[in-house]
Amino acid sequence: MSTSQSDLATNLPLVDLDIFRSEPDSAQAKEECKKAADALITYGALVVKDSRVSESDNETFLDLMEDYFAQPNDLLKKDERPEFSYQVGVTLENTEKPKCKSDDDCLRIIARLAPSERPLDVTGHGADPKCRFFYKMSSTPPYET
Repeated sequence: MSTSQSDLATNLPLVDLDIFRSEPDSAQAKEECKKAADALITYGALVVKDSRVSESDNETFLDLMEDYFAQPNDLLKKDERPEFSYQVGVTLENTEKPKCKSDDDCLRIIARLAPSERPLDVTGHGADPKCRFFYKMSSTPPYET
């Protein structure tokens, strides 16, 4: 891990899920929600504390993730689901390209935003360099959406 990644990991806000779970309408819970939203806006990540998860379960999960993403790309590729727009399964490095980089309508929308609300740099990025995995965590609603 590079120094900047290490610094980021130690500076990510810790959001205490137990506060929210115990009193979801409390001022403390609302502050935890604000902390979570701010972290996602600023970093795209956060650290969650949940007393229901033991340290050993956390380590087991992290080991599983590290082992999964350490596999060769030809094995990971078997989990790709481009037919579902990569919203399920693995998306390998440099697969996903920013929509707005080549979408004039999107660029016009961003141009109309207040400068403080605009993305920092839309056109300077190439394909996303990270490998990720999406897991469907919901059930199908009982009605058409």
